[in-house]
Amino acid sequence: MVVKHAFLKEVCHDVHMKITCAFQYELYVDETRRAALSRNAGCRRFVFNKALGIQNERKSKGEKLLTYKELAHELVLWKKQPETAFLREAMAQPLQQALLDLDRAISDSFRPKSDPAHKGWPKFKAKDIGDGFRVPQFAPEHIDDANGRVKLPKIGWIRYRRTRAIAFECANGTLVPGVVKQIHVKKDCGRWFVIFTVEFEVQAPDMKALDVGIDVGVVHAVATSDGRFYDLDTAKIRSIEKRIAGLKRKLSLNQESRKKLAKLGLAEPFDKKQPSRKRRQLKERIQNLYRKIRCIRQDFHRKTAHALAQEYGCVYVEDLKVKNMTASAKGTVANPGKNVKQKSGLNRAILRTGFYSLRQTIEWQLLKVGGVMIPVDPRGTSITCPHCQSRDKRNRPTQAIFKCVNESCGFKANADVVGALNVLRKGRTGPSAHNKSTSPM
Repeated sequence: MVVKHAFLKEVCHDVHMKITCAFQYELYVDETRRAALSRNAGCRRFVFNKALGIQNERKSKGEKLLTYKELAHELVLWKKQPETAFLREAMAQPLQQALLDLDRAISDSFRPKSDPAHKGWPKFKAKDIGDGFRVPQFAPEHIDDANGRVKLPKIGWIRYRRTRAIAFECANGTLVPGVVKQIHVKKDCGRWFVIFTVEFEVQAPDMKALDVGIDVGVVHAVATSDGRFYDLDTAKIRSIEKRIAGLKRKLSLNQESRKKLAKLGLAEPFDKKQPSRKRRQLKERIQNLYRKIRCIRQDFHRKTAHALAQEYGCVYVEDLKVKNMTASAKGTVANPGKNVKQKSGLNRAILRTGFYSLRQTIEWQLLKVGGVMIPVDPRGTSITCPHCQSRDKRNRPTQAIFKCVNESCGFKANADVVGALNVLRKGRTGPSAHNKSTSPM
């Protein structure tokens, strides 16, 4: 399976543009190479956690935090110490990159809260969660794309499942080679993948003449102003979520049973760092089901985005603040929230569809064919009549039906299509409607 993700890096001029893409392939690994990959990922995690522990201690004492260069010097000393000499068996670049990641994460935590790049203080890395490493410096001959293999330091050649060439497919079908900037190796549900970050310089294709407004929702994932619907298979996802809930109950019972047996002296004390075989199996099954949900959602996003990009040159979409929309309504003990159960159900439905990821995928697919996506203000799009512009909450008596209360109008249609029509009108009449040459960054 190839997972593509790209973003606009730089628009040079009207003819050429630079695009950075990521090509992901599954690695074919035996037990020896699997152990080597796990060892490198574990060493990277160890270095990150050890450095974070030092920074946490200095922060608690009010001392000045160490810089990246100082931590890199400490890394050299760690490799010479007998208790951490195992770090010499791992690649050098991933360990240095772990220190760079920590330095960047700490810098982001000091940004003002109004800055979108602001993040909280970094936390310790856990095993089997985001395991992987990256190699930013390598020789071009270490990537043999024709035979589907890559050479990693201290590991050697590893074959990968070459589902497509490492090349950018232009709108006219031609393949353009690029320059690989870095290699990232990651683990997902017991399987190892390699990701090549590639930079391309391609000719910007001509934009298509048609434009469309879309409305995203939980009943119909995407509704267009032309009256089309693109629906995510939420029934299948919900059935998988039920299976996950059952396995999580078994996982909880496994922990409780182990603690009861430990009290009776019939089993060893429960330890999350050294789980039993049954507990490991349950966690693997849960991870695989989550991955299945993720694949279903990604497949829908890409197919929908491709269908829109092949027909339209400009797509107007609601500029939704998903983080605010999915905020918890639980409240506090002193000030409890209202309709908490209904709001939590809506939050799950929004996250199940993946509004933000869908928007990113549409933007990328449009970029490939020379199109553009323009966000518009979402306020009032669901209760405003597209004919008479009457804005009233009574215009939408139910979730699916829109009926204008204005007696002189009486317009009636599907509520999602009405929302898409209003998005289209706002996009065409907004300030950005006269400048569609580049996407808003």
